[in-house]
Amino acid sequence: MKRTLIKRVLLTITVVLLIVYYCVGILFDPSIVIFIKPFIIPSFIAYVVTTDPKKLTLNYILFVSFFYIYQFLILFWEDSPQLFRAAMVASFFSYLSLISLGYRSIKSRKLFTLPSGFSLFILLLNCLFLLLILYILISTIGDQYLNIILVFNGIITLFLGATAVLYLSKFGDKKAYYYFFGSFALIFNDVFAAIGTYFLNNIVLNSLDRILHFGSFYLIYLFIAHKKKVDNLVIDSQPS
Repeated sequence: MKRTLIKRVLLTITVVLLIVYYCVGILFDPSIVIFIKPFIIPSFIAYVVTTDPKKLTLNYILFVSFFYIYQFLILFWEDSPQLFRAAMVASFFSYLSLISLGYRSIKSRKLFTLPSGFSLFILLLNCLFLLLILYILISTIGDQYLNIILVFNGIITLFLGATAVLYLSKFGDKKAYYYFFGSFALIFNDVFAAIGTYFLNNIVLNSLDRILHFGSFYLIYLFIAHKKKVDNLVIDSQPS
């Protein structure tokens, strides 16, 4: 009974923080609530721990940790170039951890398929779009060290997109769709954030950024939490 109450409280705190963060950010000034963002992920992770700690695999913990560090440091991007560079480095390792999450599931099956149709179109569109954004950013930003970091981030982003497409083309189930859309939501979240930071500060763009931000985080949680049914048995194809 006490454990159930704790779970409900933690989930309620997460939902309330999200509602306040989204509503105030969309209807009023995002700067009013921007600093409640660092409390949302810890409250949700605390809920996950009380619900089923076995879902917290090493790669998922690394993804969450770097994702959180990035989102926390990015709040101070205007105050310190060093903090902004550190945020971009944390973003790189967050992507790397997410790639590892998908790759470990992909290599668990000896089935090789090539992406085609919709998934291949999304991958090619994503590559062209990211390369264009990367070129514009490097042309605009005068910070040499940040440009180098952005190049590496662009490369790892392309690898993440390729991993998501390969995962979807290989399995094509609900779990694969969680990973696919979670990965691309994270990618486009960063793209919209970059556009909003350097080129266009628009309320619609900022709203999409915030929705994709936590939407991607939740989809990746659904990915690691989802169980597959095989021959009337429930298995988890995601290695610990």
